[in-house]
Amino acid sequence: MLNDAKSVPDLFKTTNYWSAYERSFVSELRSYGLKNFRSRRSSVLQSFGAVDLLPWSQLLYPNPIWKVPFKLRLINSLLAPLIELKSMQRLADYIALATVGTTLQDIRILCYEFAKSYGENVGAKSICELEASPFGNPEDVFQIGDRNYTMSTIYYYMQYAYCCQFMDFESIDKIVEIGSGSGKQIEIIKKLHPHIKFLVFDIPPQLYVCEQYLSAIFPESVVSYRINRGIRELPEMRDGCIFIFGNWQLPDLKLHCDLFWNSASFQEMEPNVVLNYLKYINHITDKYIFLHELMEGQVQAKTEVQQGVLEQTKLEHYKQGLIDFQLEDISKSFFIPQASVASNTTYRYTFWIRR
Repeated sequence: MLNDAKSVPDLFKTTNYWSAYERSFVSELRSYGLKNFRSRRSSVLQSFGAVDLLPWSQLLYPNPIWKVPFKLRLINSLLAPLIELKSMQRLADYIALATVGTTLQDIRILCYEFAKSYGENVGAKSICELEASPFGNPEDVFQIGDRNYTMSTIYYYMQYAYCCQFMDFESIDKIVEIGSGSGKQIEIIKKLHPHIKFLVFDIPPQLYVCEQYLSAIFPESVVSYRINRGIRELPEMRDGCIFIFGNWQLPDLKLHCDLFWNSASFQEMEPNVVLNYLKYINHITDKYIFLHELMEGQVQAKTEVQQGVLEQTKLEHYKQGLIDFQLEDISKSFFIPQASVASNTTYRYTFWIRR
């Protein structure tokens, strides 16, 4: 994957935001592989949501259900750097219990019940039908009823449920996703709607992590990058299959999909790169588009050696690029503790329908 990515056109190469991570990615994967990667602390894999850690510092974050006094924000900012130390874990528990008055399991149940209720109201399949995968040994696993969950299970379920307001997943045949991370969103949708076919595009080494994770969960469904790297026309796809591609293969493939999906990765690219992708998305997407992005732009780097985007991609750029689609809805994204971004960001869900 890495060798193939070196020779692709500039608009498909790793952008400035991710180039800062690339060397660390490769070094960590070569040294430790993917054994127990979801419980690995201080890992570069945290940068794209691949880990599921117990939330020692999250216990002090503002609760998504009710307003928490300013003093808790102050306590969090003072203690957060120390909480990773084992000696501080018990202290974090006691501070959380004393100041917030709830346990971690209370917060988990609240989030789960909210997701369950929301899903029922929008016609989504119930979160009760899901269970978190044990592959990668997630650290933050909790049980509700007879099923295991992680907070990221709820996070990705909420993105799926949001879309159910505007479409019926049972009518979807193919989904194309660019920027799949470790594959958790595909895991959620496939478990609820096993007939859907997926075409996954990303840059390495994230793409490698995604392929290995999904292959562990759905060993009979994943068609490897090794098989797909040279193809230009899709073979016949059986129900539920997952095809893995490098992002640079998008222009060469003859394909169409019902739904295009991008969550929190277009924002990490410059506008000219995103507009290049959207040029193809306009052509291949027949019905719907879901985007989850920082609509006011990602952190901007002052120089190319710093992490960040060189130019911010904003809502106006998505509107400019998606000329064949109408913006049906824009809503503030749900805040799921530990699994998502801070609650005071400009993250938004947007849903687009072909004109």
